[in-house]
Amino acid sequence: MDTLTRPAIAFVNPSVGFADRRKSKPIGLAYIMAYLEKSGFPSLGFDFGDSEDDAVELAALYGLDRFDVVGFSVYNESFRAAIAMAEWIKSRRPECLIVLGGPHATAVHEHILRRYSCVDVVVRREGEEAMLDLVRGLTLSSGSGSGSDVDVEVDVEVDVDVDVEVDDRAKLTGIKGTTWRAPDGSGLLVNEDRDFVPDLDQIPFPDAEFISHSGYPDLTYYDEVQGRLKAALTICSSRSCPYNCSFCGVLTIGRKYRSREAERVVAELLHFRERHGVNYEHVYFSDANFFVSPTRALEVAEALYEADPQVTFSFGTRVNQILKAAEVLPRLKERGLRFIELGIESASEPVLERLAKHVKPEVNVAAVRLLKRLGIEISLDFIMLDPATTLPDIRANLEFLREAGFYDYVPHDHLYTALVLYEGTPIRDFYAQRFGVVFDPDDLPSPFTLFELPEVQRFSDTLRAFRKRWQDRIDGALAQGELALASMADGSDDWDFPREPHARLQLDVVSLRHAPNLFMERLLEDAEAGFPRLNEGGDEGGDKREEGGLEALLPRLGHDHVHLHDLIERTEAVAREAGFVQAPGAAAPHGRD
Repeated sequence: MDTLTRPAIAFVNPSVGFADRRKSKPIGLAYIMAYLEKSGFPSLGFDFGDSEDDAVELAALYGLDRFDVVGFSVYNESFRAAIAMAEWIKSRRPECLIVLGGPHATAVHEHILRRYSCVDVVVRREGEEAMLDLVRGLTLSSGSGSGSDVDVEVDVEVDVDVDVEVDDRAKLTGIKGTTWRAPDGSGLLVNEDRDFVPDLDQIPFPDAEFISHSGYPDLTYYDEVQGRLKAALTICSSRSCPYNCSFCGVLTIGRKYRSREAERVVAELLHFRERHGVNYEHVYFSDANFFVSPTRALEVAEALYEADPQVTFSFGTRVNQILKAAEVLPRLKERGLRFIELGIESASEPVLERLAKHVKPEVNVAAVRLLKRLGIEISLDFIMLDPATTLPDIRANLEFLREAGFYDYVPHDHLYTALVLYEGTPIRDFYAQRFGVVFDPDDLPSPFTLFELPEVQRFSDTLRAFRKRWQDRIDGALAQGELALASMADGSDDWDFPREPHARLQLDVVSLRHAPNLFMERLLEDAEAGFPRLNEGGDEGGDKREEGGLEALLPRLGHDHVHLHDLIERTEAVAREAGFVQAPGAAAPHGRD
């Protein structure tokens, strides 16, 4: 065993280009950081995931050129930001080893190394073991010094068991699961895939902190059954999914499903309770598919309940698994299951076929009915539009949402979703062949510009215009109205709000929940008729005509059928009179926020 100086290591989650108030820590990087820490290699984490600032300015502000190794976890949306940071680091510190990993890097690893000289190596699929081999191999002899100025511990004893010479990067190029540029310039070195980590329970809990200039909102869950707000924790209890949905990025990393033991899931909850000093009482399972094994799911639920009967939980799964394991669901509910994020995706059979869901629309309906009958809330995963969408596909979706009882469902995001063609997914290849194009591997084409049918394109453009103009206002008024109604129901305040305004507020809140759905129905009717209302009035110059047409499609709402603007203002006024005004960006009390 030799006394060695460890390299200064940073991991970066680059920006996807927009802000998200529901931002959470990048759990994939946290696992890698914890894994390295366990083996004696501390690192610093930087999370810029929701930053709208310039990537190079962020790299300079946080001194990313101080490190010997900088690893980026990249998705399609964040790739260009990662490359901009990597180029800046290399220009300042050429000897820094730049590592890319994640779904996008895995999908186009050869392309990245051919096009971008600032990237030294791509770690494909899972990153823990390959990154450990890399940093062990880069460990410098204490006499040479790293030349970095980073506040991490150094000069400790590290057991180097990788078969490489100290500080000889050429010997690292054979590490499994990595792709390199050949040292002699002869091409690329694509090493064989590394086996997946077989035992997830051997990986430490993702106990890593990130530097982020935007911070993290407290994660909560409003438990309507217990009538209180709970501190919540995200836990990943398994990896991958055995299904092959054509649009899913899990396919890029690999379909080998593995799960953790129930006792380790409970131990993680208790660990973070103590670590953060927070009594977490709801667990959001972030698994790609938590319900692959209903038996294991029940074991986890029983273990959580035994540890603390107040703990509730939620998870995501597919509709067909709900029906196959229907007998388990009542017991899961007894043990704290509050809602299921259900991958419905579409009510149109042709769309479901393109998405390789291998279910029929009636299976979606049956799964929803079962969960509603059991009183288990549904969080909706839905893809309203894809490039080949037709107006009948949209009609099928809207009829399903109405008949299945999703008119009261918030948030309304599902109404505005469009299929994203991620690199490495079969659906991207499908549309490349269908369109006769080659998508640039660096680009993520906007899903709102790929529609084949002009009527669908115009439908989408108008729907997006409605969202931009009205959705934030609807959300704000709805949040204030719901807070007022919830507080009235609590009976916790000593004031007597008149019954008639109270009843009207209830009706107005329901109307606001329905407003985007009703607008979308009217827009679809107009599209099916050739857009006569949208074509009404205004100039032929474009924007004015569209604005006037959009106005004509707005539904009249409330008990007295008023304009949407008036309904919003009235709801906000009544909420203010009741003394409940919500701060901008705060979450309404409907659970999943």
